[in-house]
Amino acid sequence: MGIWKDSGQQPQSPMQRGFIAILLFMVTLFACASQDDGVATNFSGQANFTQLNPYTDASLEDIIQRIESTIGGGSTNQNSSSTQITQGGTQPRWVNDPYAVYARDRYIAAVGSAGNRDEAQKKALAALVAIFGQSVRSDFTAVTMYTEAVHRGIVSVSENNRVRDEVSTAASMENLIGAEIGNVWDNGRGTVYAVAYMEKAKTISIYSDLIILNNRNIEFLTAMNDTEKNTLDGYARYKLAALVSTINSNYSTLISLAGGSTGALNIRSANYFNLEAANIIKNITVAVNVNNDVSNRIRDAFASALTAEGLRTRGNNPLYTLEVRLDMSEVTFPNNSYIYCGFTVSANLVEKTTGAVLFPFNFTDREGHTTYANAEARAVSMMERTIAEKYPVALREYLASLLPLN
Repeated sequence: MGIWKDSGQQPQSPMQRGFIAILLFMVTLFACASQDDGVATNFSGQANFTQLNPYTDASLEDIIQRIESTIGGGSTNQNSSSTQITQGGTQPRWVNDPYAVYARDRYIAAVGSAGNRDEAQKKALAALVAIFGQSVRSDFTAVTMYTEAVHRGIVSVSENNRVRDEVSTAASMENLIGAEIGNVWDNGRGTVYAVAYMEKAKTISIYSDLIILNNRNIEFLTAMNDTEKNTLDGYARYKLAALVSTINSNYSTLISLAGGSTGALNIRSANYFNLEAANIIKNITVAVNVNNDVSNRIRDAFASALTAEGLRTRGNNPLYTLEVRLDMSEVTFPNNSYIYCGFTVSANLVEKTTGAVLFPFNFTDREGHTTYANAEARAVSMMERTIAEKYPVALREYLASLLPLN
C-alpha cells in the first residue's frame, strides 16, 4: 500500500490514477506535436522565442552593448587617440608599406593620398575596403531595404540612432566598423598621406557579434506557422531573411580575411530563404474580379500575369483579390471623322481580411476607328497588350520592395 498524506481528500483509485496517466501522456504528446522544426508555438500561432533562440537574452544584451560601445563610442571610421599627424621631414616608412608600422599578424592596413587631409583619410578608408575585394559588395537596392527595415525596427539592432545608422552603412560595405585612421603625413609639397587600419581581433569580434545578432533577427522573421507563412507578409519575411543572410555572408568574408573562423556561427545560405519565398508565392491565391469585363479578356490578361509570377488565381478562400474596374466611353473630336473609345483600367490588389489596398495599378488611353464598335475592339486589344507588358514589371517591383509588417 502506498503512503499518502491526509489532506481531507480520498486516495485515488487505480482507475483514477490510470486516467490521469493517460491524460498526462496525451498532454506531453500534444506538446511534442505542436513543435514545427524545433519552433514551439502557442495557441495564437506566435513563436515561443525562448525555445527558438540558442543564445540567452543576457548574451544578446552583451552583444548589443559591445556593438554600441564600438560604434557609439566613436571608434568606427574616426581618428584614433593614437593618430600621429606630421608635416615635412623624411617620408615615413608606412607611406610605401603600411605594414612597416602595423604588424601584418595583428592589423589590416592601407594608405591613401590626396591634396588635403580629409580626402586622404577617405581614400585610405576606401583602400582598406578594397582589400576585401568585390566579393563583399552589397546590392544598392538590398541595402536600402535593409536600412529601412533597421530604422522601422523590423530588424533589431539598437535603440541608439547613430548605431543603427552605422550598422546600416556597414551593410553596404562602403565603410568598415572598427576602421581607424592611424598616421597622417603632409609632405609639404601639396600631398597628404593617411593610413587606415583595423585590428584583426576587433574585426573578428565585432563582425561575429553582428552575425549572431542577424541570426537572431532571421529567426524572429521566419518564426511562423503555415497560415502566417503562406501570405505576402510571410513572403516578405523570407525575402528579408535572405537579404540579411547575404549580409552575414559578406561579414563572414571579412572575418575569414582577418584570420577568424565562422564555422560555429551557423550562417545559413540566402538561397534557402529565397527558395522558401518562391514556394510561399506558389501557395498564395489571388482571385481576379473584373467589373465591366469583355468576354473575360481583361480577367484572363491579369490572371496570366499573376500566374507568370507564381501566384495562383483559382482556389478556395483566397486571402487576396485583384479588384479590376474597366471604364470605356465614346470620344469624338471636331473635324475628325474617327470615333474613339477612351478607357481607364484600375486594378487594386486588396487584402480581403482588412480591405487594405496593397498595390494599385492603373492606366488610361484611347483607340480610334471609323465606328465605335471597331474602336472599342481595338481598345480592348490595347488593354490586353498593356497589361501583358506593364503589369508583370510593376508586380515584380512591388514584390521586390515588400517589407514585413511590424
